[in-house]
Amino acid sequence: MDTPSETDDESREERSPVWRTGSPSDRLDAAPEPPRETTVAAAQSGVNFVAFELAWLPDDCRVDSVTLRPERPPGRPDGVTADEIDQTPHSDGNPCSLRVVVDGDDRRLRVKQFAYDWAPPAAGVAPLWRTDTPEPFHCGDAVGFLGTDYKENRGAVTNRARTQLEVSVVDGSFADAELERLLSAATPVAHPVADRVRRVPFHRLSYWHRYGCRPPAVPHGLWDHAPSRPYDASQRVSRVGLGTVGDENGSMHAAATESMPRPLVPTAELYRFDSAVAFPAHDAVECVFRHRANESDPLWLIAAAPSSPLAPPTDPVPADQAAETRETLALDGRTVHYAALSERFGGWEVTWREAGTHYGVYAGPSRELTGTSFREVVASVTRA
Repeated sequence: MDTPSETDDESREERSPVWRTGSPSDRLDAAPEPPRETTVAAAQSGVNFVAFELAWLPDDCRVDSVTLRPERPPGRPDGVTADEIDQTPHSDGNPCSLRVVVDGDDRRLRVKQFAYDWAPPAAGVAPLWRTDTPEPFHCGDAVGFLGTDYKENRGAVTNRARTQLEVSVVDGSFADAELERLLSAATPVAHPVADRVRRVPFHRLSYWHRYGCRPPAVPHGLWDHAPSRPYDASQRVSRVGLGTVGDENGSMHAAATESMPRPLVPTAELYRFDSAVAFPAHDAVECVFRHRANESDPLWLIAAAPSSPLAPPTDPVPADQAAETRETLALDGRTVHYAALSERFGGWEVTWREAGTHYGVYAGPSRELTGTSFREVVASVTRA
């Protein structure tokens, strides 16, 4: 039994954490609850990711505020614009996030935390996209990058325990070494919900799949490919290749996946299966694996019919992000299109066509891989 929390309200939240509350039938019919002040520990039971405390700050700095944007069902009330409720104009989604603001002497930064749960994570540098040469650094058991973010601020990003942590310097300046240490020293909050979130499969955590909501279209990686993933028409696959699907209550149904492209799965022992979904209307299947070393670093495998909007490109052109490597090569009898942001640190990806199906394999930045070992993982994949 989980350790009870300090208050009855918090205890009730723990018994129904946010990743259990979504229903595809839910839609927002009133203005969403505005962001509220909280603490990282108190926020944990209301988010679908592991929340991180900032365990180290520069001597002149302190945490000024911690703000939770609560999860709410998709949609906007009639007559209300996205700007009025501080919602992205690129989708109807209302996922949760946590914002920590740090103040120092004439300087300020913010750390945003959330689940990157709508697409492969854009070579691990989504908020720094178009930085000419993102600078990698060791970040706990993960890899972080320094660069310029989408607001033209100095920034940093990492993904730890499947939580996306994004730093943006909003006033003054911070040394790169300070940004690196701040993210490296960040510590998962000690909370029973955090422990449960670590174990929940990706597609059960995903806001977009739980609510059957189509997310925004974003770059998937270093080859130009940015479809919106149709989680509004997806079914959770119970096991890769078995052709059975399940609803969010765990009920299994005869699969509509017999005609689906058969996914490829790695036989290398580096990864374990996490979860998968089928997109029957789009002739595609996606599988997510986790690296065994830290139970976090993702490996995405996508199989799609050539006509599917999700089909990875097999005559690809570069995305608008510089990369250390882009090349076509022979890999275990396959001709694949390979790209690496950094050969040493990732992210890495390949796309190819085989037996009338388009395939893509995407690995986020990792301390456990190199370009060579990633290609070995790809060479190990077999049809499910």
